[in-house]
Amino acid sequence: MSKYHVALSFAGEDRKYVERVAAQLVADGVRVFYDKFEEATLWGKDLYVHLRDVYEKKAVFTVMFVSEHYKEKVWPNHERESAQARAFESNKEYILPAFFDESVSVPGLLKTTGRISLQERTPEALAALIVQKLRDSGVELASEFVYSDEAKADVDFPIPRGGADPITKILNDLKSHNWFTQSPAVSAIFDLNWSKLDKNQVFVLGRNLYQCACGSEHTAEGILRNLRKELARIPADAAIHLLNGMFFEVYFDKTGEFRGSKLKGAHLGNLLKLQTVKKFASSIAYIRSALEPYMKNLPFRPSGEPEIVRFDLVIKKSDPPRVKSVKVNGREVLAEGDDRFDVAWKLSFVSFTVEQLRTQLAEAWSIPLDQTEIYCEPKGDAATEYRLAKGFHIGWPEG
Repeated sequence: MSKYHVALSFAGEDRKYVERVAAQLVADGVRVFYDKFEEATLWGKDLYVHLRDVYEKKAVFTVMFVSEHYKEKVWPNHERESAQARAFESNKEYILPAFFDESVSVPGLLKTTGRISLQERTPEALAALIVQKLRDSGVELASEFVYSDEAKADVDFPIPRGGADPITKILNDLKSHNWFTQSPAVSAIFDLNWSKLDKNQVFVLGRNLYQCACGSEHTAEGILRNLRKELARIPADAAIHLLNGMFFEVYFDKTGEFRGSKLKGAHLGNLLKLQTVKKFASSIAYIRSALEPYMKNLPFRPSGEPEIVRFDLVIKKSDPPRVKSVKVNGREVLAEGDDRFDVAWKLSFVSFTVEQLRTQLAEAWSIPLDQTEIYCEPKGDAATEYRLAKGFHIGWPEG
């Protein structure tokens, strides 16, 4: 049995793309060789010998990320030669070439070998293709992040009242809506024997911990403000399941339905501080995958390389200048009518500068301010005040 389903061979200059592929593969239950996931294993090894062993003997497939950098670097060439030795010996498909630049010629790689282009393919789309390739080859994947229906609709999660086990009492207390009952329950989470909990229990704990913070329970709010430090107190796999539950609670309600414009975003900013932390990459990949069907209903998704939400305004020359179009990432969100239920409804009744608009939209839509950009056409100065077109409001993007 191979140790890895997939080994990734790439040049360091292409790491940002490859790292997102690796994170998504982990979330999909793929055993993947990616150097940053193996730092403890590689520490002190004779890398020349160890990497040859991995790429020649230890994987079902090697995905080769081809670029001009890949062709020129020493270590990628060593990995390539090892993978090619395996392919030659086994006389069956083993190397899966993926090209950043299709003009690059790879020594020993026949032009008749099936290949794909990465020019317009996202890392998540490539990961999905790799998963399909594995399944077509008879590999069974048991995703680490497949949670039960009862955990995703936690209104159905079994927590009988009066249960003697600690997890039952904690969940009952977290759901009490009473700060004095919730506070000790929040603290007790981090004293649990994690080895005795399954992933669904940890996931639901994360959901309810986040819910308590959104209900202004002070202990839970403190946990969210110092989340990276708090997660370091518990085993790494438990930390991921707990974080997955928190992210899920932001976007999905107690019945497991997508919240749409009613995101529970009060503390989303605290979760998003972990976007670029490598140890949580699989959690970011998990929530991105869960939100894939709802992309058109969201201004952005959590990402290892934080997404910029761009608002493009078209201004009508008038006194005061009127905003006659607002597009977010290319989608029109300026809608006719007075929608007092929209999170940004106040903007329909006030004047604002571009910076004030950026701040208010970031707050209303739970977007980190440093991920929010606004462009005006024609461009005014920083002090120029605008109004929305009369009878219009800025609404949540709808698919």
